[in-house]
Amino acid sequence: MNSQFANTIDIKLQLPKPFFPRKTPFPQFPHSSPRFLTTRFFPRNFTNRCKLRITASNSPSDTASPKQEQEQEQDAESAQLFEKLKETERKRMNELEEFDKKANVQLERQLVMASSWSRALLTLRGKLKGTEWDPQNSHRIDYSDFLRLLDSNNVQFMEYSNYGQTISVILPYYKNGKPIGTEGNPKDIIFQRHPVNRMPIDSWNDVWRKLHQQIVNVDVINVDAVPAEIYSTIAVAVIWSMRLALAVGFYVWIDNLMRPIYAKLIPCDLGTPGQKTTQPLRSRALGSLGQSRAKFISAEERTGVTFDDFAGQEYIKNELQEIVRILKNDEEFQDKGIYCPKGVLLHGPPGTGKTLLAKAIAGEAGLPFFAANGTDFVEMFVGVAASRVKDLFANARSFSPSIIFIDEIDAIGSKRGGPDIGGGGAEREQGLLQILTEMDGFKVSTAQVLVIGATNRLDILDPALLRKGRFDKIIRVGLPSEDGRFAILKVHARNKFFRSEEEKETLLKEIAELTEDFTGAELQNILNEAGILTARKDLDYIGRDELLEALKRQKGTFETGQEDSTEIPEELKLRLAYREAAVAVLACYFPEPHRPFLETDINSIRSQPNMRYAEISGQVFARKLDYINSIVRACAPRVIEEEMFGIDNLCWISAKATLEASKRAEFLILQTGMTAFGKAYYKNYSDLVPSLAMKLEALRDEYMRYATEKCSSVLKEYHLAVETITGLVVL
Repeated sequence: MNSQFANTIDIKLQLPKPFFPRKTPFPQFPHSSPRFLTTRFFPRNFTNRCKLRITASNSPSDTASPKQEQEQEQDAESAQLFEKLKETERKRMNELEEFDKKANVQLERQLVMASSWSRALLTLRGKLKGTEWDPQNSHRIDYSDFLRLLDSNNVQFMEYSNYGQTISVILPYYKNGKPIGTEGNPKDIIFQRHPVNRMPIDSWNDVWRKLHQQIVNVDVINVDAVPAEIYSTIAVAVIWSMRLALAVGFYVWIDNLMRPIYAKLIPCDLGTPGQKTTQPLRSRALGSLGQSRAKFISAEERTGVTFDDFAGQEYIKNELQEIVRILKNDEEFQDKGIYCPKGVLLHGPPGTGKTLLAKAIAGEAGLPFFAANGTDFVEMFVGVAASRVKDLFANARSFSPSIIFIDEIDAIGSKRGGPDIGGGGAEREQGLLQILTEMDGFKVSTAQVLVIGATNRLDILDPALLRKGRFDKIIRVGLPSEDGRFAILKVHARNKFFRSEEEKETLLKEIAELTEDFTGAELQNILNEAGILTARKDLDYIGRDELLEALKRQKGTFETGQEDSTEIPEELKLRLAYREAAVAVLACYFPEPHRPFLETDINSIRSQPNMRYAEISGQVFARKLDYINSIVRACAPRVIEEEMFGIDNLCWISAKATLEASKRAEFLILQTGMTAFGKAYYKNYSDLVPSLAMKLEALRDEYMRYATEKCSSVLKEYHLAVETITGLVVL
């Protein structure tokens, strides 16, 4: 036995790491001199049981105890050092798993096999039976029992396997089963192995600390440093071959499944301008996933839409015409060193003509035009969106100068990090990043490509997409004014039949006055609906009645199939008349300074009053009194119905008005900072804590009480006016 230890190597280290002898500093403990550890281990080619004898020696402590302040400093330094030791040990264990398991797994396996044979031979000879190297198996102990053994300095030998995740304590006993410390023959000592139940996470750091605090010798025996299940080279090759075959088979199956679909979606590749060539689909359907789906319009083709078809907002049309001239290298701009903007973003409500402007540009610019939709880029496969964006810009640069139009760009250009970050959200963000790179990335391109985007959700677009250098011009296509609506109606009435040009001008001006807040698409639909009514009545010309009926249909007050039931019952007509009269009286008593009341009627059954106000001109600056007056006006339908028909005979007519008044009161309290609620801003009711919610309800009830009482007093004071207006409206 001693001859076997003759070849051991003695190395003195400070603070060895657990399980493996490496040079690390050893912590300085209070009331003790520096400790040095002597580590002995066998060469690796001898046996796999690398026995590490760690001897902790202490010099006698000084008779004079240090001061309390010095003790606290030493304790703090020791704690910091142990924290560093924990972090170092954690990193070392991760590195050990990474390198020892993957890089040296085959070499370690051979060493373990050789060591196992050596150990087996010694075991057969009976030399190690009952020693610390080949202890007898015994019962398991809990982790708490293991800690008590450490605290009592009774641990001398330990085993660990599976990279320290499993440990065992080797304790000496007499052959008669009595523990050490009782009477017995020292020659009759045997060792028993007690596996420790699974320890909590990161508990090894505390175990190692307790081991170093002991004075006795502790032998840590490395039982197994390599996982038990190791596949041979042939097994690994077979497994990976099966995985590769499965992946190839899945690719071929998906390819055959989607080939007919993409044969319809991607019928041809782009040809040269002016040539209508149709090339066959690529041999593989999945290979065409990354191709752009943008529609190509050559410089010679026409869309049938020109700038003359866009009216009502001439400044926007002039702005885009100027940008196209710069893109075509007009000498007027080229001599002055002016470069073309990289992008133009059109935003505004739906139906205002953003896509119509793009069609007009494609029809009159005389440049290659690529039209795409934001949803054309995103696909179920990862990486397709970025590939399609890259392919689109590559095709556009090959036809430089050219124009790219992306409709509904918010489908791919939304802000990053939103709620859809998982799955399709990550794919969309990859497409967005590719757009940012193509428009203004590190790679510089001399090709002139103008990107035009259209959206009605400017608020959700990514800020990096909106910055200058990408979309240099952001143009709002808003609702047209009265003159703009008249111009739009004239454009869409060019192919309509009227009795005379004078009557046409008069009717279109009247419709323009009645269609406040209407978009260009809605105005176009009014004229088309008037033409349908004219054909239904077998008339030769569009008249005033047809236009007004078409306007009512456009407002959503008429449903198809109700031609025979348009007569309003007398009781309902009377209720509606009182509602219109009350709202008219309140509108005159509390006039809205920005939108004066013009007229009212009950030609249609609506939950809201059939009032018409003047169009807002310029900026609107509402005061607190204006908000309060609007709440009073909103209470008019409920108050007049309650006074005229009784509280038990209320109907749905006043329900919407009460809800509107309550919303206005909440807006005044939460978002204006003009009330006793405070100068804070709250987006909605859900943002409030319970205590503030109660305060909001109390303040809202107070405003509603005041508005109801004020409205009732005004209606009682001008009761005669209410009755007079009711009689006029009913007739």
